[in-house]
Amino acid sequence: MIVTIVTPSLNGMQYLPECIESTRRQQSDRVEVEHIIVDGGSTDGTPEYAASRGCKVMHREGGIHEALNIGFLAARGLLVGILGCDDFLVPGALAAIVDDYERSGRRWIVGSCRWLDARGHGIGKFRSPPEWLTAPMLASLGWSCVPATSTYVHRDLFTDLRGFNTAFEYSGDYEFFVRALEREHFSRITRVVSCCYRHGENMSMRRDDYRAETQTIAELYAPTAQVRRQADRLLLKSWLNATNPWWLTMKVVRGTVRPTGTRAESS
Repeated sequence: MIVTIVTPSLNGMQYLPECIESTRRQQSDRVEVEHIIVDGGSTDGTPEYAASRGCKVMHREGGIHEALNIGFLAARGLLVGILGCDDFLVPGALAAIVDDYERSGRRWIVGSCRWLDARGHGIGKFRSPPEWLTAPMLASLGWSCVPATSTYVHRDLFTDLRGFNTAFEYSGDYEFFVRALEREHFSRITRVVSCCYRHGENMSMRRDDYRAETQTIAELYAPTAQVRRQADRLLLKSWLNATNPWWLTMKVVRGTVRPTGTRAESS
């Protein structure tokens, strides 16, 4: 099976070699990997390096979600995932994704991720969200607990959903996952699929801009009744905190922001 990885980039050379090598290592007799880099005008050699390592390089004028749309539409893979330059796949990740797809037949699969600080030290595993997650519940949370870099979407589902909404600069993946949940449920796998650096430049670190967009998502998709919205949020937050104790501890100790959200364009 062909699996496509889409990486938006803008001057991402600091982490890009590790990202690309992690995708190349996924190649096997069962998995063919296509890696598409959609560049926004890098001046640090990102597109040239990516091309030299066998990636398909494309270009865009707009933001990160336009880049994702370009990459997804060009993908040859049946399943398509997102990986920033500052993210990498763990060994065997795509084989596990393909195995689950063939077993479950679900059109999107969500795994767990592991977070690293800028020096590569672990700051916690974040588990894939619960199977009982609903679209209104996710919209009520105020941030996306669906790890974007550990999520793979069938290209037909992407087409059905008309791609990422480019009106959202920072939380387009969050809004996309809410709409996907409205359409159908995901298949949950517990294993870690990706590792992600938290280095302070991630787009989801821009709290005020991100918060404004997540409020819009709540208005569009969360329950109208505030009591129901608060109950959904409390239930989901309680589950997330209970099932991710190490992540919760490191979040408190280090002040780590919420774990998902769109990856930085330098990623």
